[in-house]
Amino acid sequence: MDAADGSPGRADTDWDTRARDWAEAQEQTILPLSLAVLDELGPWPGQSLLDLGCGAGQFARLASDRGALVHGLDASAALIDIARTRNSMGRFQVGDMEHLPFPEAEFSVVTAFNSLHFARSPARAVAEATRVTRPGGRVVAATWGPLTECDAMAYFLDLGGLLPATPLDAVPAPDLSDPDTLRVMLSGDGLAPSPWRTVPCQWEYDDLETALRGLLSTGPAARAISHSGQKRVASTITESIAPYRRTDGSYILHNTCFYVTVTRV
Repeated sequence: MDAADGSPGRADTDWDTRARDWAEAQEQTILPLSLAVLDELGPWPGQSLLDLGCGAGQFARLASDRGALVHGLDASAALIDIARTRNSMGRFQVGDMEHLPFPEAEFSVVTAFNSLHFARSPARAVAEATRVTRPGGRVVAATWGPLTECDAMAYFLDLGGLLPATPLDAVPAPDLSDPDTLRVMLSGDGLAPSPWRTVPCQWEYDDLETALRGLLSTGPAARAISHSGQKRVASTITESIAPYRRTDGSYILHNTCFYVTVTRV
C-alpha cells in the first residue's frame, strides 16, 4: 500500500511492521472485489497488468493464474517481498504510485484497489496510471463505499481519533468513498469511465484474536499505534467491532466496495 503522504519511507513504518499478518489475516477480505474485476476484464492471456498498491500480491497472483503478465508496485518493501514469493512469474518493486517508473503505454490494464486514498495526490496517481496504460487499455479504481454501506467505517473512524490532529491549514483529501468523486477524477481527457459497480466484501474473523491480527496490520492502525500505543489501539478496535460479534464468538462486518473501469481512448 502506498503511503498517505506519498513517501515510501512513511509506508515502511505504516505497513511493514505486520506485513505477514496483513497477507494472512486481512488481504483476503477484498477477494470478492478482485474476482469481480478479473471476470469483467477477462480473458487474461496476453494482457499485461500493473497493480498499484499491490500489497502482498493477491490480485496479481489471481490474474497470473488466468494468464496475465503481472507487475506490482507498492511502497512497502515487506509486502513486496511477500508478493514476490507468491508470484514467481511476476515482477514487483517498491515505488511511489505518483511517480511510476514505467514508460508511456506500457500496460493493457492498470488497477488500484483501495490504494488511491493513500496517495498524497490521488489525481496525480490517476494521471500516472493513465500515462502507462495503452490506448484501448483499462484503468480500474476501487475503494470502500460510504459510511452507510460499510460496517468497517466505524473501525477507521475510531482509529482516526487516535491519530494526531490534522493541521488547520491542511488541504482536505477528496472523499473517494463517494462514487461521483471517483468518477469525476477518472473523467479527464482521453478517458471514458464506466458506470460504477458495487461488490459486497465482508470482513469475517473466527475470533477476536484473528480479528485483531488483521485489523492491527493496516497502515492506519500502525500510525495509530505509533501515536497512542498498541494497548489503547487494540482496546479501541475491540470496542469498535463489538456490535458485529456473533454468538459463537466470530465477527462479521458487512461492507460494500465499488469500482470504476476506465478505457483510455
